[in-house]
Amino acid sequence: MQIVAAQKEEFGSLLLLWEESVRQTHDFLQAADIEFLKPKVLDYFEEVALFVAKRDDKTLGFIGINDKKIEMLFVSIDEFGRGVGRSLVQFAFERFGVNLVDVNEQNPNARAFYKRLGFEVYDRDEFDSFGNAFPILHMKLAPLRSHSGSQARRQKAKT
Repeated sequence: MQIVAAQKEEFGSLLLLWEESVRQTHDFLQAADIEFLKPKVLDYFEEVALFVAKRDDKTLGFIGINDKKIEMLFVSIDEFGRGVGRSLVQFAFERFGVNLVDVNEQNPNARAFYKRLGFEVYDRDEFDSFGNAFPILHMKLAPLRSHSGSQARRQKAKT
């Protein structure tokens, strides 16, 4: 697997991957919510450092980073549980020093994923950035402690 900068001509296929992934993982969203978000996601691709995980010519997932924050991470449903998300986050750790991420409270798998990588919830908003009643959990990378579980998780993420 290689991780490369996204090209603008890939945005359409990345949006399709986003939609497929969201429909599988964000069961709290209605079809109208997804349709509302699609043009915003497409615009957001231009506002973040966007990287794509690929194997051969197949797109496996993507990550969007702004400053030290993961703004988006989506993986093809065919690749769930195969280390693509972990590899993209590890790339973001190493290349950008990321230490922040927001997740929908109603997406417990995302929260658990980031917790395994050493993130912890530090704040919560009742509404998303569009004013919708989709609570957002703000997570930050927990400080390393000797013999801590988060340190072992970060070390494991590197392998």
